[in-house]
Amino acid sequence: MKKHIKTCLALIAAGSMILAANVSAQEESQGDSAFPFTLVTKNEEEVTFDHVPERVLSTNPNTGEQLMALGLGDKIIATCYNNAQVSEEYRAEYESKPVIAEKYPSLEVVLDLNPDFIYGRSSAFGDSDSNIATHTELQEYGIMSLSSIEGYKLGCDLEDVYQDFYNLGEIFQVQDRAEEIVSGMKEKVAAVEEKVKIHYDDPIRVFNFDMEMDGGAYTPGNNFTSKLIRHAGGVNIFEDLEKTWNTVSWEEVVARDPEIIIINDYGDTTADEKVEFLKNNEALADVTAIKEDRFIVITLPEVFASTRVADTVEKFAEGFYPELFE
Repeated sequence: MKKHIKTCLALIAAGSMILAANVSAQEESQGDSAFPFTLVTKNEEEVTFDHVPERVLSTNPNTGEQLMALGLGDKIIATCYNNAQVSEEYRAEYESKPVIAEKYPSLEVVLDLNPDFIYGRSSAFGDSDSNIATHTELQEYGIMSLSSIEGYKLGCDLEDVYQDFYNLGEIFQVQDRAEEIVSGMKEKVAAVEEKVKIHYDDPIRVFNFDMEMDGGAYTPGNNFTSKLIRHAGGVNIFEDLEKTWNTVSWEEVVARDPEIIIINDYGDTTADEKVEFLKNNEALADVTAIKEDRFIVITLPEVFASTRVADTVEKFAEGFYPELFE
């Protein structure tokens, strides 16, 4: 009897091992079957992905946030161009990574690093001395790469950031996590839009000040920040300018009379210094936002593609219409 029981247990164990092996083989086969596939990125360059990346260079803080939000922080081998802090949630992990350049590294430095994937803003990719290399050139060296859509698409909106996450989900085979992130962002944005929709027909006028340039202001036109402002019930006073970034005169700012000013906080000039500069600019003395002392301070990752853009819509809306969030 005991011998019979032992035989049955042995058969069951063997069957379990065979089943587990089959499931494992099936999962591996399904993972393999996802490749190769091709994505179109900056300048209509095509990049073919033939495996899940293991050694990743993240070229900007916001793209590093995207990767870490997807649970891929352990694959990041280095970062660069850290002109802004990542969110507190990911800061310790991000700052533990080696920084290989103050801005973008040369191709030679990157090749020495031996990454199999580079993910970053579109400014990282091109054929000038300030770029690493084009996507096509990187592919010739066996390096897969991708530009975040928000950095190069004119009139980029939230759907393009969602697509970033879907693309990364496919590349790293973490589609469920990507969908979870996107769903959470959509839910938060929808809640904010419901609160501010009464202002959509008469939105508050907003000026986004990045820095002083050429005797005027460097400010976004038809870009992602303008769309975030729209979702929050405001309107960028320069959203009619077709370029993503523009230099405008102070006379133009006065003529469009913003009711609130968003300050981009990064670089060597602090947000407080930018606010004081605007307040002390005599040409702006009669601007409504200056007279009413209405400013919102943001960091770059808050208005670049990241998990934080839904929070940014909420932050803008609270700044525009505080009475709706009491």
